[in-house]
Amino acid sequence: MHLLESRSDYFDISFSKADFSDSNVEDTIFEACEFNHCNFSSAKLSRCKFNNCTFNHCNLGVIEIPDTRFYEIYFNECKLSGIDWTRAIWPNFNLDFELHFTKCILTNSSFLGLKLHSLKMEECRLVDVDFRESDLSNSVLTGCDFSGSLFNKTVLRSVNFTYSWGYNIDILNNTVVKAKFSRLEALSLLESLGIELVD
Repeated sequence: MHLLESRSDYFDISFSKADFSDSNVEDTIFEACEFNHCNFSSAKLSRCKFNNCTFNHCNLGVIEIPDTRFYEIYFNECKLSGIDWTRAIWPNFNLDFELHFTKCILTNSSFLGLKLHSLKMEECRLVDVDFRESDLSNSVLTGCDFSGSLFNKTVLRSVNFTYSWGYNIDILNNTVVKAKFSRLEALSLLESLGIELVD
């Protein structure tokens, strides 16, 4: 078990195969750090700041992030299921937090009511994720599985859903102006209009 100390600053440090599971870290700053094959499962990160950090092949399942801030973060092939992202701090003066998720698992997570412009999620598993009342304008959400995810009063203006599938988006209750969908998958958008398609 590696320990992360509370009320500390970590700058330009690379962590590899560290086990931070079930740890409780408070008021700590991580700047330009890299985490490789680390385990954060069930950790509680309170009032922390992550800036310009990268997570590769990490397990962050069911972490708690009360009042924690994220900016310019890259998650690559990480497990991030069961996270309530609404508990983090997302200042209104900055709507582009430069969050990048590539080939990650984010099942059973919540982004309810968050304004996260230009979010990047590519080839991710987004099953049973709550996007209700969130603003994801100009985001890239390509090649993702949205099965069971919730969209209601969600702003999806200019969002790129190319090659994604499984979404159930009522175009009357969500803003989809200039959003981009793959042709075959886009047929599911007509279900909310009660339209029957016949070959």
